[in-house]
Amino acid sequence: MTIFLILGAVAGLYVLALLFRLASYALPVYAGLTCAFLLLRHDVGHLGAILGGLAVGIATLLIGQGLIALIRSPLLRAGIALLFAIPAGIAGFQAAHALGSLATDNSMLLAILGYIAAMATSLSAWRSVTMSERDTCVTSQFAGPVGGQSSTGQSMSAE
Repeated sequence: MTIFLILGAVAGLYVLALLFRLASYALPVYAGLTCAFLLLRHDVGHLGAILGGLAVGIATLLIGQGLIALIRSPLLRAGIALLFAIPAGIAGFQAAHALGSLATDNSMLLAILGYIAAMATSLSAWRSVTMSERDTCVTSQFAGPVGGQSSTGQSMSAE
């Protein structure tokens, strides 16, 4: 019985980690699902709706990432990042409220838990959208060999 409690706790923490990691994809998923249901309503068929929704979701993600990478204005970048962070916050609130309702019926506690999760997932989505490849790379002046030796273009075996 104890092993099931431990495995359940590990699985719960893994689900929470996935929530934070996948929070920035809330807008593309929402756009894709909206397009798929709209296509279903207009009698396109199930395969057409799935393919159309998938195409719109991927296009939304790629356009958002492309705009963040190309636009240098901090105000416009913040606006685009907000477009991704707000749906992530809503998804985080709903997820925390649903998971918290499994443990308690206290509506005040559920609201507080939901707001904390909404802020955390919004910040996680904001960070994952605005962090680019150049922000995480080490510059060449700090990428020298380990041990304080200077790089002279010679290999270690030639010394």
